[in-house]
Amino acid sequence: MIKTSRALALGTLVAGLVAILAFVGGVAVALRWGGTLPLVATLAPTVPANTTPAKAANDFKVFWEVWELIDTQFYHKEPLNYRKMTYGAIEGMLKSLGDDYTGFDEPVNAAARQERLSGQFEGIGAYVEFKDGKLLIVAPIEESPAEKAGLLAGDQVLKVDGQDMAPQLDGLDPAEAAAKAASIIRGPKGTPVVLTVFRADTNETRDFTINRDAIPLISVRTKMLAGKIAYVQVSEFKETTTAELDKALTTVLEQQPAGLILDLRNNPGGYLNTAREMLGRFVADGVALQEEFSDGSRSNLDTLNNGGPRVLDLPMVVLTNGGSASASEIVVGGLRDHKRATLLGEKTFGKGSVQALKQLSDKSSARITIARWLTPNGDQIHQKGIEPHVYVPLQQEEQYRVDLPQRRPSDLANVNDSQLWWAIKTLTTNERPAFPTPTPTVAADDTSAAPPEATPAEPTATATP
Repeated sequence: MIKTSRALALGTLVAGLVAILAFVGGVAVALRWGGTLPLVATLAPTVPANTTPAKAANDFKVFWEVWELIDTQFYHKEPLNYRKMTYGAIEGMLKSLGDDYTGFDEPVNAAARQERLSGQFEGIGAYVEFKDGKLLIVAPIEESPAEKAGLLAGDQVLKVDGQDMAPQLDGLDPAEAAAKAASIIRGPKGTPVVLTVFRADTNETRDFTINRDAIPLISVRTKMLAGKIAYVQVSEFKETTTAELDKALTTVLEQQPAGLILDLRNNPGGYLNTAREMLGRFVADGVALQEEFSDGSRSNLDTLNNGGPRVLDLPMVVLTNGGSASASEIVVGGLRDHKRATLLGEKTFGKGSVQALKQLSDKSSARITIARWLTPNGDQIHQKGIEPHVYVPLQQEEQYRVDLPQRRPSDLANVNDSQLWWAIKTLTTNERPAFPTPTPTVAADDTSAAPPEATPAEPTATATP
């Protein structure tokens, strides 16, 4: 039996609408809605690196026969890339297992995954998108060099260090273009970069010299909403999330809230222990989840508190949707089984398998599914998800607006969000929506006003340099 230790959410993303950060080649690409990330733990080595398993010896003979044919007879002008051949063979081997969450990362992608979940990166700190042939600033990150330098949402980036961006991005799809642009703009802390920007509002083109810095990727945001309801949004379970959560809870508890909303929508997961620590803030000591291994054995993993604040009695609603996955579902399942919170929104993604993460000798990494995780009551959620107590779907026009990692606390009052609205109503009046009548779309801090008409926005791909 392999016991998990440090676990995290990594892996595949399903194309569509998301609000999560996915790193491609060391840059963060925000897609809207979408899939999820597998839960991963550290795996100890099981065989020496140069040993062929005895039961696979005959099959490996065939592999080496083909390798020899390629090496001696394949027609080629350029030297063979043995590393590329090896990586391709590894990827094919893992793909043959038929498990979407077992996979391989080349060194650059393995490092990028670790960077994202470390809670910071180095660059200027701004979301960018490529739309209608233009590289645009979506928004600077709070307190980032980009914000301090004066970059604004809607600014068009024409040049980076004097190099025209258009030729470098020509022919790429929006996600690839945003990722490439971010990789060009990013750089080590303390180094300068010059962005030539066109600002349509003033019809002005000017240069911004920005000194790159370490940019914290904030994963916890909070705000007091109508009816003295504390709102805590967690976008991912990073190394820094528990400390951020403790600070947020301490701040809101000082304001004596009447209830608390924990927003886990579009949260793809993260470190397993961070999920256990979050549960330890909201439930008394007990089981956080169960793990089930191939031989049928199970083990319990308990909640963790580590001296953090406890919020055990405050009425609580948890917001979920199809982007709530992996470690998020551990928290959702734990709060449900401990009868600690009302779940409101839509069914979660359904990611209930555990992958062991092994860093290989060249800094690449492999993820191997080793177990399934279950809720404290023993419920399987893999490919099933967790149903909310109160089903509130988002209207189509709202889905583009629930863009969690890019939403600032100051924006919450202006976001049309019927799930958040019903969460406030649930906590303040215990009112529930009458299914299947449509849910209203109302600003988050107004629990009574008539809903305004919402204008749908087009989904885009964005990146953070």
